[in-house]
Amino acid sequence: MSKVQSYGQEFLDNVGYTLGYDVNNMPDVGDIEIVWAYRVPVWEYKGMSEIEYYGGVKWLGGLQ
Repeated sequence: MSKVQSYGQEFLDNVGYTLGYDVNNMPDVGDIEIVWAYRVPVWEYKGMSEIEYYGGVKWLGGLQ
């Protein structure tokens, strides 16, 4: 396993899965340290609200 893969897996195991990240949905390698330190959830990293990220806007009848 490469150092990058190992670092990514360490991130996921420690905080990544809790924050909504997974193997196919990781922050950029250069951003992992900041995401880890500040516990940035996946939806904030992607510039969305939690409702927008998980598609809840339709469920709420289009309320934003």
